[in-house]
Amino acid sequence: MINQSVGLTDALWSVKAGGYEAKILPEIGGNLISLKKGDAELLHQYDTLESIAQKPTWYGLPVLFPPNRIEDGVFTFDGRRYEFPRNEVTRNNSLHGFLQDRPWKLAVVKDSDGEAQVCLTYEAREDSDFYPYYPHLFTAQILYTLNHEGLTQEFKLRNDGTGKMPFGLGWHSAFRAALDTTIQVSVDSRIVMSERMLPTGDVLALSEDEEKMRTEGLSPFYADLDGHFTSKPLEGNFHGAIITTPSLGIKTWYEVDSVYKHWMIWNCEREGSFICIEPQNWRVNAPNLPLSQDESGMASLLPGENFVARAKIWAECL
Repeated sequence: MINQSVGLTDALWSVKAGGYEAKILPEIGGNLISLKKGDAELLHQYDTLESIAQKPTWYGLPVLFPPNRIEDGVFTFDGRRYEFPRNEVTRNNSLHGFLQDRPWKLAVVKDSDGEAQVCLTYEAREDSDFYPYYPHLFTAQILYTLNHEGLTQEFKLRNDGTGKMPFGLGWHSAFRAALDTTIQVSVDSRIVMSERMLPTGDVLALSEDEEKMRTEGLSPFYADLDGHFTSKPLEGNFHGAIITTPSLGIKTWYEVDSVYKHWMIWNCEREGSFICIEPQNWRVNAPNLPLSQDESGMASLLPGENFVARAKIWAECL
């Protein structure tokens, strides 16, 4: 069942199927801001919709395009210079791109008791306000499917222009947590970051605590976390995260495609109510790193070419 209700400036959509319920706010980044299994909320919750408008990357599944930071907001690709706004003033970086707070168009694809689908679309054209610093025509789509297996997310990007288009994709996925939460994540090694939160070039083996993220699980609040990691599937070829919170009675699986080669894990200075487990296709500041495309994750699309990436969230009530 898919319903529309009055929201912040446009509409809040409720999608129900298979024992799950999702709420989507197209007006602010097409963000899926709530996901429930029965009565159990899986994502970090907001006080009001204005809270999301003020901090759009703190709630739900906001898209980062491109993800994380670009040094000085500047890079060169295929002979063209790009200069993004330096919106992280204290570190003189460009942060989190430009799609997470823009309005997307929502269309109902399927609506039945067993399965519901909605498609969110953003079309970038020459009149887009970011065109002067990202001069590309593209169409981005997010297809959300809800059924008894959980929530499936399919992101599709098409280059509608005439030139080669560099891109980076990530998700600032914010999961509900508590003091007894443990997380397992398919991390592999730690990317050392500078004071500006940019890769120094050093990559280290996981610490003893970080290794627990691959095995028995680790509290996401054991330290102030704003860590960057490479990825390697867990046992059973599972690439993603498992979030277990006995006090909330919920265990959540977040599985992502192998195209997401890097993670950011952020706990908001141990705020305590949520943990952001963020898959990214590229390493932070990838366009400026002296690495191969395979290692950095640097990606691009030729004219007319498509990129597709998928993820899935499901849960068990404990």
